[in-house]
Formats: sequence, C-alpha cells, structure tokens
Amino acid sequence: MKKEIIVLGSSFGGYHCAIKLRKLLCARHSIRVISKEDCFTFIPSLPWVVAGWTDAASIQFNIVKKLASLGIGFTKDTIIKAEPDQNRVIGQLGEYNYDYLVAATGAELDFAAIPGLGGHSHSLITIEQALKAKTALAETIASGSGSLIFGNAQGASCLGPVYEMAMITDTVLRGLGKRRHFKISLFTNEPSLGHFGVGGFGSMTGMLEDEFADRSIEWHTNAEIAEVTAGNVELKNGTKLKNDFSIIVPTFYGSHAYMGIEGLANPRGFLLADDYLANPKYRNIHAVGVSLAIAPPAPTQVPVGVPKTGQMTEKMAGIVAHNIAADIRGGEKVRGKDFSVMCIADAGDTAFLVAADPLFPPRDGLSHKKGIRFHWLKYAFEKYYMASLKYGLPMPKTNL
Repeated sequence: MKKEIIVLGSSFGGYHCAIKLRKLLCARHSIRVISKEDCFTFIPSLPWVVAGWTDAASIQFNIVKKLASLGIGFTKDTIIKAEPDQNRVIGQLGEYNYDYLVAATGAELDFAAIPGLGGHSHSLITIEQALKAKTALAETIASGSGSLIFGNAQGASCLGPVYEMAMITDTVLRGLGKRRHFKISLFTNEPSLGHFGVGGFGSMTGMLEDEFADRSIEWHTNAEIAEVTAGNVELKNGTKLKNDFSIIVPTFYGSHAYMGIEGLANPRGFLLADDYLANPKYRNIHAVGVSLAIAPPAPTQVPVGVPKTGQMTEKMAGIVAHNIAADIRGGEKVRGKDFSVMCIADAGDTAFLVAADPLFPPRDGLSHKKGIRFHWLKYAFEKYYMASLKYGLPMPKTNL
C-alpha cells in the first residue's frame, strides 16, 4: 500500500532524511519536504559570513531541483499546527495529510523572553541575521573603537558560535592593527567555559580559559541577561557591558505548531521521542535535530540547553529514515539516542577539534586538539560538503 511521508524542514535533518528515505523506499511511496526555506544553508559557516570571510551564496544550495530529480516533492510553506490524531499538519497555505511525519523544523527564536533582545543586539542563527551582523560589525570596527559583546542568553543551547565569533573578531582586529582599541567580552549561561550544555569536555575548559586570557577576552559564566539596551547589556548580577555591538544567541522554542498537544511535545514545543526517535504516543511521528527534546545531563545554576550539532542531526536523519523504512517494509529498527559528537570551533588563526563518544560523560572516548590545521580542515570540509550537495559527490560521513 502506498504511504505518504511528509518531512518538515530543509536543513541538515529534513534534507538528508528525505534523501535517505528515497534510497530506502521504492518510488511508489510518496515523500514530500515541506519547509519555509527552499535553500539548504551550511549553518556552521555563519560566523565566517559575519567576519566577511565567506560569501553567503557559497554556503547555500537550492534544494528544489535536486529533490525533484529524485522523485521527492517540495512545498514551500510554514507549518502552524500539527493535528496528530488526524494524521495532518496545517500550514499557512494548505493542509497536508500523512502516514508518517518527520519533524525536522529546527527552532523558533525566543527574542521576546528578554527586554531589548534582538532589538539592540544581533544574532547569527540564520543567513539573514548573519548578514545584518556583518554590516553592523564592519561599521563598528570602522568607527575606530568600541565594546564588542558576544553572549548566550539564559536557556540557550546553540552555544558554540559566540565563542567562535569572539575569537574570530579578535583575529580580525589584530590583523587590522586595531585590537588595542576594542574591548571584547563574552558571557554565557554555562557554569564554565566549554560546558556546552553537556557537562564539558574534560580539560577543554582550561584550554578555552587560557585562550581567552591570551586574547584578552573578558568572560562571564552563569550569566543571566536582565535587559539589552542601545547602550548596555545588563546582567542580573548588576554587571553592565557597554554595547557598541553585540551578538546574543537567544533560547529556542521547538515549534509552536507542536505545543499544547498532550504526549507530542514538551511545553516549549520540542518533540518527545523514544530511543528510536519515534514519539511514544504517536508512533508515526519522528523527531530529528533541534526539534527533538533532550534533557540536560544535570541541573545548572542558570538554564542551559543541550545543543544538536549538524553532525548529530544528520545521524538522526539517517536513523529515522531507516526506522520508517523498516516499519513499512519490515526489518529491524535501530536506536538513535546514543549520540557521539565531533565538531570544530574556529578561532580564525587556529581552531579546536573536539570528539566525544558518547555526548554526555562519562565517556568511552574523548579527544580535543588545537591547531591551525583544524581551521583549514573546517574550511575544506565546508567546500566539499557544499559541492557534494550540488554535484552529487559522495557525502562525507561527518559534518563539522
């Protein structure tokens, strides 16, 4: 019997899940991607866009023709409501019925949680945000001096980009001979540098503290924002950081479309899922990437979310595709919550490679290294990854 499979989202989770499903299932089964974006964006390179080192067009790929060539449909729409009891989702432009649903919608940004956030600060979760931040940062540097702030709001989970931006900006300013004229500050909701919502990566905390000390980057941990104004970023402990330019990552929602449905999602709209990444109540709904609810490994003084990297998301996409295909054709399903992670945090003139298995401690394996070669490895990976999407080259096994 023909099955209708809808994949919500066109980034690392949605795109790769749809591609994998088509490889696993015969053509008679319908696969459709529904997303508000018809472009894949290589999000790990957004800090380079802000710095002016990478052109936005080089990290984007229009997915519509590629999907069509594989017999995968695409609809550009924003989903506003899920109706799992009716096996239906409702978008701004239409209603869509399914036999299986893959939720890979990414995140909604909660700027409203903090007064002035987003109005007097920038972000870099989307390409549009990165381009606006690029212009503003260049103008601030051209002014000759100032206070530059990079921070993670309370509850934030996408924690690494502000580390990269602080170090990359330091590298840019030193290259221009202007570093002494600018103060760079980083604040984070984490209890320590390099905690990253997962309890840290061993001595990585000390490595980052040494790096920030060498670069004269001031840092504040366990930070909570009280308000962001045109003049200052004010923390709840009374600290005021002069705000000539700031990039602050907000906390996320999963999706308002999933909220208020008992058994489907938590109160912030992240989907509940079992070890096979299927919802326990609605077994034909699967969660991939940011859409998945993952509890922090331990409580922290200030709320810190668990990040979902591109590499983790792509792995989840493959597992969900396998499990849906197994449900349709028969076969053994695989577990999907035993996450490992590999990522590169770039600093411009050097970079940090981190690999951990599993994601949460205690771990069977942990490695962290520093060197300029990892900067160039990340650069080469971006170029190859985008070429693999555009020209059908073999897809790399990991996404940095």
